[in-house]
Amino acid sequence: MKQRFTALDVRAVVTAYQQRLVGLRLQGIYDVNPKTFLFKFTKPDSKHLVLIESGIRTHTTEYVRDKSITPSSFCMKLRKHLKTRRLTRVRQLGMDRVIDFEFAVAAGPEAEGTYHVVCEFYASGNVILTDHQYNIVALLRVVHIEDAKAFAVGMRYELQGARDVERVERAPLVEHLRRAAPKDSLKRVLATFGMYGPALSEHVVLRAGLSPSLKVATALDLGPESPQIAALLAAYAEAYDIVEQLGQGTHPGYISYLPQRDGEPSDDPVFDDFGPWLFDQYASRPHKQFATFSDAADVFFSNIEAQRLRSKAHQQEATAERKLEAIKQEHRGRVESLELAHRRTEEQARRIEANLEFVDQAIAIIRQAVAAGMDWRELDELVRDQREQGNPVAERIVKLSLQINQITLELDDPADWDSSDDDEDEEAEFAGPLPVDVDIFQTAFANAQRYYNSRRQAGIKHAKTLAVSTQALQSAEQKIRADLKATKITATVSQMRKPFWFEKFAWFVTSDGYLVLAGHDMQQNELLVKRHLRAGDAYVHADIHGAASVIVKNKPVAAADKPSAESIPPSTLFQAGIMSVCQSRAWDAKVLTPAWWVEAAQVSKTAPTGEFLSTGSFMIRGKKHFLPPTQLVYGFGFVFRLADDESIARHAAARQQRLAIMEENQRSAARTHAEAAATSAAGPDTADAAADSDADHESISVVGAETMDFAAARKKYNLEEIEEAHEDAFKDEEDRQAANAATMADSKRRVSAKERRDQRKLKLEGGATTTPAPGKLSKQEQRRLDEEAKYERAAEKPQKQQPQKRGKRGKMKKMKEKYAEQDEEDRELRMALLGAAGKKDVKEVATVKAPRAEEPKTAQEAKTAQGEQLPTIVEEGKDTPPEPEPVAAAAAKPKDNDDDDDDEALGLPIEQLDVLDTLTASPLPGDNLSFAIPVCAPYPSLSSHKYRVKLVPGTMKKGKASKMALTVMLAAADEHSKRSRASFKGCDSEAAEQRELKGILAAREKSLMKLVPETEMISQMLGKCKVTAPNMESIKQKSKAAAKSKAKSKKGDN
Repeated sequence: MKQRFTALDVRAVVTAYQQRLVGLRLQGIYDVNPKTFLFKFTKPDSKHLVLIESGIRTHTTEYVRDKSITPSSFCMKLRKHLKTRRLTRVRQLGMDRVIDFEFAVAAGPEAEGTYHVVCEFYASGNVILTDHQYNIVALLRVVHIEDAKAFAVGMRYELQGARDVERVERAPLVEHLRRAAPKDSLKRVLATFGMYGPALSEHVVLRAGLSPSLKVATALDLGPESPQIAALLAAYAEAYDIVEQLGQGTHPGYISYLPQRDGEPSDDPVFDDFGPWLFDQYASRPHKQFATFSDAADVFFSNIEAQRLRSKAHQQEATAERKLEAIKQEHRGRVESLELAHRRTEEQARRIEANLEFVDQAIAIIRQAVAAGMDWRELDELVRDQREQGNPVAERIVKLSLQINQITLELDDPADWDSSDDDEDEEAEFAGPLPVDVDIFQTAFANAQRYYNSRRQAGIKHAKTLAVSTQALQSAEQKIRADLKATKITATVSQMRKPFWFEKFAWFVTSDGYLVLAGHDMQQNELLVKRHLRAGDAYVHADIHGAASVIVKNKPVAAADKPSAESIPPSTLFQAGIMSVCQSRAWDAKVLTPAWWVEAAQVSKTAPTGEFLSTGSFMIRGKKHFLPPTQLVYGFGFVFRLADDESIARHAAARQQRLAIMEENQRSAARTHAEAAATSAAGPDTADAAADSDADHESISVVGAETMDFAAARKKYNLEEIEEAHEDAFKDEEDRQAANAATMADSKRRVSAKERRDQRKLKLEGGATTTPAPGKLSKQEQRRLDEEAKYERAAEKPQKQQPQKRGKRGKMKKMKEKYAEQDEEDRELRMALLGAAGKKDVKEVATVKAPRAEEPKTAQEAKTAQGEQLPTIVEEGKDTPPEPEPVAAAAAKPKDNDDDDDDEALGLPIEQLDVLDTLTASPLPGDNLSFAIPVCAPYPSLSSHKYRVKLVPGTMKKGKASKMALTVMLAAADEHSKRSRASFKGCDSEAAEQRELKGILAAREKSLMKLVPETEMISQMLGKCKVTAPNMESIKQKSKAAAKSKAKSKKGDN
């Protein structure tokens, strides 16, 4: 297996770096291990990670590796001199395995301030930082060369010794082949010739039609007319062209695999080699092609690195298992020895009872000899002599231990021993004569009783030992597990996922399947509206400082239908409103405020005349549809990416069911509009009766976004009055502007005689009401008189009496005074324009509306009657002003065709929203998951999420809240895994298989959540919050206990 870069590999990767990295800035330097460094080059909306392992390899990487927490001194030195500098040149020194990265200043590469990073990939390798004159500033390792000075800081790095590749001539080739040893093969000899390397040299041999194992000394013709030499020269010419091509452009990379035995395919092929060219020796082998050589090298080394890490982790686990098994074996041996001693003692007592006469006889003989004063040695010799003579008593005496007053007898079982099944086992264990120690100063029965007492004590000792040993075994197992967890290799090499286009914003998917986006700052708000807000989408905002600009991406509609945000379900708009409010100052102040939404066509970047719209500020023209206020409850969870089509198909039923519900809601809304239109066409009395009937049946059920009655909620929170108040403010402003314009125009012209006669006639008809000539009054007086005349005319109109509901008299009285100039038809038209539920369409109301009375009406009043409003300004980080700025613009005007309305302003293609079908919040058993994505969203939208926590206003920062949320969800994954294992027993085969799949799924989900970088979670997390979840306190206690155990184990190791 190939282990390091060759000169040809260095040439290919340098060419790729020249096209990919030159001109980028170095934003960060990290050390993966003492010999491996990670360079992060960035440009707007793009980044490249370059991995450099001293003496081994360098390539761009798409894999995530754990970095050292504390950078090394050499890494700090590189950061000090190179961070934020622009890479100006990358080159290979000749054909050597040396790369020079140049970070030059604007004055030129030879000016002071330019630095070079020289990377060597031969022998043990080195990474050297030099200045503009190649004087060494810092280096990874100091090299001592024989008969030369040390290669260290302060010395000059010499570049003159670099060698380049040259065309092969006949004479040098033949001379090199003549120096070959008798047993050297052609492949081995040519590997050291020139600068072509072993892989390209073998390719040359095969292209020449020769065998790589050909013996040079005996089988190769070196004559002047040798066809073999001619073929080698032609093949070397092709090899030179290959080297030149690799130095001129980016080329694909190849990884070759070892051939499988017996021709059987393998799911996990073994890597053998990689290279920038598909050489002939690898063309017949299994191989895989990559877009660039750097990608091939990244996959090759990253997989090998991951295998090494997995192997080390397995070795650690195997060592811990062996240590634990040794402790268990020792425990079992101790318990078994106690059990054996217990059974042996009982058997010895039984043997004594079975041989009472013989034992008493032996005791009596030995006791008489001792009482007679016989020497112990003489007594021992006497017993031996009697044994040789065949004395039955002496034959049973095995040993004399007179110093402790004991003798050892061999006692047999009697012939008539009544044996049961259990006794047969004991007979097999203690078959034959059994040695028994007997006290000579006690009778046989007393000795048997002594053994029975000893057996009882042995049983008690066995029980105590068993209990203590079990506890000790559990403690030892816990300690081994804790040590393994503390010292376990947690470093991983996982493929870096490419973020989705919407992940740079604050985003979530509603319970109805709609994508909702919000900007993190004013620049992102500007980007959202200009590039991603298109016809049919909804713009959601709130009139409070810091409210986010939120857009709801609508689903595609048929070509014949006009896209409109009215097709978006109310629950989706409600959740988007929660997002806008919770990301405002209302979150910190814990203030409830309603949000509102408008169509995409009502949002514009065209500023009023004489005004300027800052970044993130927009003009809103037309009516605002207010949403009910809600509690400040947010949530944090994970969604998972499905890896294959089979897994996506499992979730198709749920998506189809959701789409069916959405279509049914749309059809129900269409029927409601049709019924409203029919009722309106039948007459005003019928419409009033229907409205009263609808009002009687309205009820409020604030359960969630899906079950909320939005029409009742609008009445509960008086949203209709709020919208009418906004409308009145717009109307008053328009009247004021019209009066100003009329006053300015009349003050500049002469009043004719006819106008004076008309004014005198109007004065006589109006009685006490007098209106002086406009030209003779000031602007303030004229405005005041116009307003008084308007209200006096409105007071003279007869008002239509409406039936008052119980408890609404005070409210209706105020509304009557406020809206005295409106009749029922005006009210219906205004409510239709506001988009209230169950109201008539604007066109339908206009068609059935009777002609107004012939009364004088200004142009501004006519516009107000048609529902037109003045635009309001939505500014980033500011409240919406209560009074609009005076701007003369038509509300029915579509989105402005300003300079920024280009192709990008139309948003991304709607097909890119199909990526949402590959995301799931609740994986099913058997799903193949790729990665996990953190999402922070309104809590009602997380109702279907398997892993979620609740966020409420608090004091916790984003980092701590992210860690706490991850801890809670990892504990939930462990709980799912335990449940699957606990309920595995007692199930049939199908249920057992489902339980096993659930356990595998929980383990996979846990591993994917642990791999999510902390920065991704922090970027999505809501600040100043409090994390709440079931069993929160127990999870905190377990987390603290685990941290203490880990700290204690580290202290013990030190």
